[in-house]
Amino acid sequence: MHPCLKDRVQKLPVLLLHQEEESLPFSEHKLHVEEEELEVEAQEAGHQVVVLLQAEEELHLSKFQISRHVLKNQYNLFFLHMFTCLAYMLYKKFEVYSMGWIDQVNLQDLKVTVAPSGGPIAVVRDDTKLTPVQTSGKPIIFIFSPSGELKSTIKWSGGKIVEINWSSSEELLCIQDDGSVSAYDIFGNYQNSFQMGQEAREMKIIDARTFPSSTGTGLVVLTTNFRFFVVNNIKDPRIRRFPDIPGVNIAPSCWAAIHGDDRQTRVIVAKEKDIYLLDYSEQHVAQKTPEISHHHLSIIAMAVSPCGKLVALLTDAGVIWIGSFDFRRKFCEHDAQCMLPAVQLVWCGSGAVVLNLGSVLLVLSPNRDNFTLILDSTSHVCPEVDGLRIITNSSHEFLQKVPLPNQEIFRIGSMSPGAILVEASREFQKRSHRAEEYIRLVKNQLEQAVIQCIQAAGNEWQPGVQKMLLRAAQLGKSFLFDKVDSELFVGMCQTLRILNAVRNYKIALPLTFQQYEQLGKTGLLNRLILRRQYSIAIQICQYLQMSEADGIPRVLTEWACYKIKHGLGKLDAEQLASEISAKLGTGSKVSYSSIALKAIECKQEKLAIRLLDFEHRASEQIPLLLKLGQEPQALAKAVESGDPNLIYYVLVVMKETYSADKFYMTIRHYPSVNALYAKLCRTIQMGSLEQIYEQEDNFNAQAILSVKDSYRAQKLENRSAMLTTAVKQYRQAKAEIAASLTEDQLKLLKTQSSYESKFGCPVIDVSLNDTLKLLMRRRDIKETEEMVKKFKVPERRLWWLKVTTFAEIGDWAELEKLSRLKKSPIGYEPFVDVCLQYNNVTEAQRYLPKVEEHLSIKYYVKAKLYTEAAQIAFQRRDTEALHYVQSRCSSNRDAVDMINSLIAKLANPSESQNKR
Repeated sequence: MHPCLKDRVQKLPVLLLHQEEESLPFSEHKLHVEEEELEVEAQEAGHQVVVLLQAEEELHLSKFQISRHVLKNQYNLFFLHMFTCLAYMLYKKFEVYSMGWIDQVNLQDLKVTVAPSGGPIAVVRDDTKLTPVQTSGKPIIFIFSPSGELKSTIKWSGGKIVEINWSSSEELLCIQDDGSVSAYDIFGNYQNSFQMGQEAREMKIIDARTFPSSTGTGLVVLTTNFRFFVVNNIKDPRIRRFPDIPGVNIAPSCWAAIHGDDRQTRVIVAKEKDIYLLDYSEQHVAQKTPEISHHHLSIIAMAVSPCGKLVALLTDAGVIWIGSFDFRRKFCEHDAQCMLPAVQLVWCGSGAVVLNLGSVLLVLSPNRDNFTLILDSTSHVCPEVDGLRIITNSSHEFLQKVPLPNQEIFRIGSMSPGAILVEASREFQKRSHRAEEYIRLVKNQLEQAVIQCIQAAGNEWQPGVQKMLLRAAQLGKSFLFDKVDSELFVGMCQTLRILNAVRNYKIALPLTFQQYEQLGKTGLLNRLILRRQYSIAIQICQYLQMSEADGIPRVLTEWACYKIKHGLGKLDAEQLASEISAKLGTGSKVSYSSIALKAIECKQEKLAIRLLDFEHRASEQIPLLLKLGQEPQALAKAVESGDPNLIYYVLVVMKETYSADKFYMTIRHYPSVNALYAKLCRTIQMGSLEQIYEQEDNFNAQAILSVKDSYRAQKLENRSAMLTTAVKQYRQAKAEIAASLTEDQLKLLKTQSSYESKFGCPVIDVSLNDTLKLLMRRRDIKETEEMVKKFKVPERRLWWLKVTTFAEIGDWAELEKLSRLKKSPIGYEPFVDVCLQYNNVTEAQRYLPKVEEHLSIKYYVKAKLYTEAAQIAFQRRDTEALHYVQSRCSSNRDAVDMINSLIAKLANPSESQNKR
């Protein structure tokens, strides 16, 4: 043996799922891979063990002569007893559970329905069979786990039950003849109900089928007038009617619903020998004629494969026909020669059709090969995506096609890489040197061998076989140096740990690897929550490190909701809230709002209010508080959150539910809320701000509001009245300046009104300055002087208004008179500015000499009189001013040269004197 072979073997990760609320025997599922010898004792397997010894033979390959001891131990018993060859495909049947209802249930007298993907089993008395009745005659529906443990009973008190079926979310649908559909959970608790329409109620229903759809579970019903109605999603029941079946008005001999990849539901109907394909989307009926060579009078059963691509038909002559769902292709036709009436016609995966004759199963593939399974009692079969569940009075078994990796490894005499790697692992466990020889034999295919063993382990049901295959994969993986993705190996170990745990008969969730892949982690978690297996659900979340949205917080929330629903009457609200918070904690991961909502549904408002105290998210907390009528508490929480949107939300609700006095008295305790409400009123005019200010005796705010309202008034009288009110309110607020300004505005408004009627032009709503300028433009000196006196216009402002107005109207003479009237209180710079503004440089030159000395150079430059500006700067011997003038007249070459000479003279005064 290779010296480092043993050191490279590593142990597999182990998941310890401890149970807090239930004691489950998980030890038999632990996938420990150890290095001790795998002891195989044939006597432990009893009569089922077949030991196949193949004599040692010499294998010559790649210069190596090795001996291979092929030993098929107890794990290979499937080849003789459970593997059946069907057209080069192997099928196996193994027991999942020994049913706990032995000697209590006789399937021969019952209607049975089984939920998909390892779901529960529901049974009810078959009305078509004569059986002794010990009750009042009303049916009782019994719900069992897949291991035969009674979960609940439903004492039916409604109308006649036409059919019971399971949805994909494990809700039991009870379809009544009046079109009413009631849904129950696996514990027999009523969930909801809906109707299949008025026509279905009046005409009565005689048959119904459920089918998996792209949006959930669909339902098709058949009425007494032989019309079909469909609901594609029972969670959102929208009823659609299929077109009528042509021909004689007789009952269909059989029918099936099919939901295609195009998300359209169709119904295949057989009326004696004729087959019709109904499509409600196009209201179209297509007649199909399958090519059946045997003579027959009618088609009595049909089944659609899980993939939706194949259809199987059973004729009254006992002939099974298999073809495409559109009946264009025929794959096979087989005379089953069944003397007994068929109980069921179903698919085993999408590779074979099973005809259930009670205690005999006939399995037929499209390749015309078949075999028969004889059972110990009457059976009911349930098709799955990868096989067939077989329920009998004593056992729960599973029939499936052996996956290809398992065939390659366990086939007798197989020389596949996976089979050789398994042999190498066996020899390694025996500490034999042959292990290294086997490894060398598949050295170039070692990666393929490891992948085969990993995939095969996922498809096996027995933990012992899983461990054997994973040991082999671990051995091969140690030689590959990370060529195989470790996630594949670790992920398979995790999946098998979980599957083995949930397959325990106490949990009874017999999922295969393919079903688990289709269901997903979240789907498995949903199944465990429905079964109230919160402890193992939490441990699986921890093991898989699931996100908060799908992981532990969600499980804890569901547990709390269950606690509320079933704790009513046992504990008071305070005790129940304390118990829940102690279990869940006050962290941010648990949604107490969802729990409180459940309490509201259970009419426990006090408990809901108490639970909301633990909710840290104000956005979830406040709507529920408002729903419970706790407006003050909701307002306080909104203020604590500091979110204006939440405060606005509470205010809107309170405004609708509270009286005005109560509303204002409530919000006055919160200044920030008052301010936000005032802003809200100003924005959308939700209410009267005046009422708020009156409640607060806020006269200043009332006055401001009156002033603003005055400008919205259309009539002058209303505006004057509002301004008068504002003056009084300012007086009450002791705001004398504001009151005086408002009085001035009132006087201005009245004066402007008289001017408007006098001049015939709009004057109202202009400022005092604009009013004065209007009078000056009209040269109404008298009115101007009166306005100046009435409003006490300052002299400086009056001069500014005159200067700008005379310049605007081009009255330069009046401007000159104004400048000579007396010394200007605003200086003469504004005179120059207005002249230059209107491009009158000549007029500006009148006022340049009067400009302040420190501004004269700047204004000469502004008037583009560069020579004069330079001379003034030279006289002042200001070199910096000369440079400033030079920078502003760079485009005037003569001025630049002149300034340069002046600068030179200032720089060398002695030279200029010598020249003189």
